[in-house]
Amino acid sequence: MKPALAIAFCAAWFASCSTAPYPAYAIEDDAEQIASVVVADAALQDVIRVGRAQVSRLQTGELKVIVPVRNIDDEPIQVLAQITFRDEQRQSVGDTSNRQVQIIPAGFTVDLMWTSLSKDAADYVVRLGWNK
Repeated sequence: MKPALAIAFCAAWFASCSTAPYPAYAIEDDAEQIASVVVADAALQDVIRVGRAQVSRLQTGELKVIVPVRNIDDEPIQVLAQITFRDEQRQSVGDTSNRQVQIIPAGFTVDLMWTSLSKDAADYVVRLGWNK
């Protein structure tokens, strides 16, 4: 094998071996990937899509996040969903939810909703994984 071909092959192989977590794909084809939602498994990444989150600040100061998640598979799936709230510097504010089981029927979209316990929350990251 020629050196240039070997280098190209290795680069392609290493790129295909990326490690978890994986970015969630957007529901809309033309939308960019959703940076605040990550998926723990490549197989799950292939069967869910995530919509644009609705983020609002409650009058009491807590952050409320609603994330639409769609099952594009032809079978129902069970996912574990967890959120970690972060401050403006993307540092954890010590507010992470329990992992919650969500059953999503084939072709359906569900809204996952959380409210922070800390008024310092300004950002978040949602982690989605299989419920096995």
